[in-house]
Amino acid sequence: MLVAEKRQYVDTYYQYPVEKEQPISVPRAKAVPRTKTKVQRKILHLFMVLVGFALCSYTVARFAMIAQNQQEILDLEKALKEQQNVQEYLKLELAARGDLDRIEEFAKNNLEMDYPDKEQVLYVELPERQIQKTADDQLAVEDNESLWSKILSLLD
Repeated sequence: MLVAEKRQYVDTYYQYPVEKEQPISVPRAKAVPRTKTKVQRKILHLFMVLVGFALCSYTVARFAMIAQNQQEILDLEKALKEQQNVQEYLKLELAARGDLDRIEEFAKNNLEMDYPDKEQVLYVELPERQIQKTADDQLAVEDNESLWSKILSLLD
């Protein structure tokens, strides 16, 4: 047991400042935690992202194909112009080589050719062509006659 003496203290007693009472907040009841895994929503969002990605990819792919086709068109146009230039050159070359005076001069000077004398020229009369029926035409006519005769024999 513990016993203490009674003493009187002569000290001044200062009261402690009284604190204002603040309203006690009542804790709210915690909500039941809901499961945040809504699979359908997640799948829907994932699907929407994939669709957006697919559309963007398709658009970029189409632009790439268009650019590639445009480049091929430019290359083909360039090749066409080159071929047209070559064709024009060949036409000029043909016109130059087709000139009869130039051909005659080339034959006389380079090939040492000359016009034939009157004794060297021979005139020949060719027989007129006669149109002859070929064996195939004759067989076709016989087949038609035999076919016609067969039809007539069936009617009798």
